[in-house]
Amino acid sequence: MKRTAKLILCASALLTTLFITSCGKDDDESGPSYEFIDQNLQGTIDGQAFDFGEGEAELTTNFDEEQVLALDLFDSNEEITDICEFFGFGDQVSVFFSITPEVGLYPLSFNANSFTGQTVTLFNPDGAVNNISTEGAVEILSISDTQVRGRIDARFDSENNVNGNFTATFCTEE
Repeated sequence: MKRTAKLILCASALLTTLFITSCGKDDDESGPSYEFIDQNLQGTIDGQAFDFGEGEAELTTNFDEEQVLALDLFDSNEEITDICEFFGFGDQVSVFFSITPEVGLYPLSFNANSFTGQTVTLFNPDGAVNNISTEGAVEILSISDTQVRGRIDARFDSENNVNGNFTATFCTEE
């Protein structure tokens, strides 16, 4: 149920920001642009500092009934007792996205005509602001029974961007 609520929130945010993220983009840009920094995942979301503390990953299905790996990455200031039981987005800025459950590199993009692509949401709980990043990339480095390791370079604008490494706990729904 919590995953369905997050998917609905993400879908509505994506539709709401569809025209914002696609306006002003030059379709003739050459290839993906990303540069991973070897550091703990950090950056800014709506001008607020984000420093990765804990994250959860779980397998779920998307709107097309395809299996995806959903990741929620939380700020180090977020107080979390049990990451697999944590519900919601908390009081701190966070990062979330769904991705193919395979090791690999996934450039960020969004196709407004077919509603396809890979995005990363930079979430600010103050006003429930979703900044949908379509510039950069996500790389999943490893997936085990207990954790997912990866790195992100995701950019929306100068006040909304994150870059660095993360390790998320792999949670299973019971």
